[in-house]
Amino acid sequence: MESRECPYCHKKISLKRCSKYMLKGTKYTTTCDKCGNEVKLIREPIPFIYCVWWGILCGYLPIQFYLYVCDFSFIKSVLCTLPLALILFIGIAIGTFRNMYFEQT
Repeated sequence: MESRECPYCHKKISLKRCSKYMLKGTKYTTTCDKCGNEVKLIREPIPFIYCVWWGILCGYLPIQFYLYVCDFSFIKSVLCTLPLALILFIGIAIGTFRNMYFEQT
């Protein structure tokens, strides 16, 4: 079975339907776009603790580096760290969508 594939009709579930898991979490069910049956995730696509640690490594530590080592102001250090945080968010989103596997409810 491929990622984001409906177990009933074996067609891809849209990114719009899958993106609600970014906000709500993985314990909720969704419906397939094509056949209308309810499906749920088999497991969490990326464990939450990994996202927390990557957030600390790519967000908090660079800000501290720019503040204390490079002696930037707070706003300038946040602006320098923002591209890293954006790359992290995009990477986690792509990893999440690639690891979504659904089962029948």
